[in-house]
Amino acid sequence: MITLRDQPIEELLLLAQKGDLRSRETIIEENRDFIARVSSKICNRYLTWNNDDELSIALIAFNEAIDGYDPREGMAFPTFARRVIHHRLVDYFRKEAKHRHIPLLTEEADEEFSTYDVEYAYQQYHEQQQQENFEAVMEHYIAELTHYGVTLDDLVKVSPKHRDSKETLVRVARALSGERALLETLTKQKLLPIKELELLTGVKRKVLERGRKYLIALTLIFSNPSFYALKSFTDIPD
Repeated sequence: MITLRDQPIEELLLLAQKGDLRSRETIIEENRDFIARVSSKICNRYLTWNNDDELSIALIAFNEAIDGYDPREGMAFPTFARRVIHHRLVDYFRKEAKHRHIPLLTEEADEEFSTYDVEYAYQQYHEQQQQENFEAVMEHYIAELTHYGVTLDDLVKVSPKHRDSKETLVRVARALSGERALLETLTKQKLLPIKELELLTGVKRKVLERGRKYLIALTLIFSNPSFYALKSFTDIPD
């Protein structure tokens, strides 16, 4: 918690509670790092402004802490603010999970939350977010595949059964992803540059033609960072 050089934090808090917007804005601005640090610890991952909704919730909570702080209760403002942020984030996880019909622990009458309660709520919320993100990426990937005349059913049918064959196609797809000119041929003309790939990799034309759809699917993943989360979906060997 940062104490401003020109005024103690307690004086600024009192002014803010009386309606001084400038004091409130100063307190918030000077403590953005504190808010991010506390929130990241609660969420057990690094959070960044403008990218994570949790920080927006924490910022609102910090603003509430300014209004609700009473030094007569004997608690330092940083401790009080941390507690309010903690409660608001857990409440946010609960509401998000409830909205998505995810069962959480029953809320206790006590306002305090146990460490397990916090971790469980966040775990359920985070897992649901990951699932939604995966589904969105998959939807985008499927739409992209259609431009090349490839479907998910195709991938199931043409996916190599032998590890050696799969590793060969993975090697070709990685090589294609690293060659800008060849990659442009694929993305613009929607055609796999068979002849050039044969010369580049030494893999026979027959093998490349037989694995065309699988090669296209792999290359899209290797060349587009937003698709790389699908690596496990296509069972790409390391």
